[in-house]
Amino acid sequence: MARYSDLNLDFVAHPLTGDVTVLTDMEALKRSIRNLVYTSKYERRFRPELDAGVRKYLFEPLTSITCLKIKNAIENIIKQQEKRVELIEVSVSGNERTNSFDVSIVFRPKNVRDVTNLSLTLTRTR
Repeated sequence: MARYSDLNLDFVAHPLTGDVTVLTDMEALKRSIRNLVYTSKYERRFRPELDAGVRKYLFEPLTSITCLKIKNAIENIIKQQEKRVELIEVSVSGNERTNSFDVSIVFRPKNVRDVTNLSLTLTRTR
């Protein structure tokens, strides 16, 4: 039995039942963390104050200071909002070739020994 489960927000239909598929365990936690990192203020209907604060740094120079600010913002949102995981490490590096930030989030689900790595690329969109 799955410990954690969330709806698949891609709304992919289950091939047999036609219902929306469900993400379980690690995939559910990865999706939840990814959604938290990408969330900006007023994007969530009943939680308008929820804001990772990452997007405001995407148009800043690719410096170590900007990377540190993004790292702190990601750590704060995960620690505040995702109580199902223990955050181990967040690392952020600027990629000058693609003008983006590469993010690595290492976490462990509570009461589980397995450590998982989630890699994201934060890019500017207009």
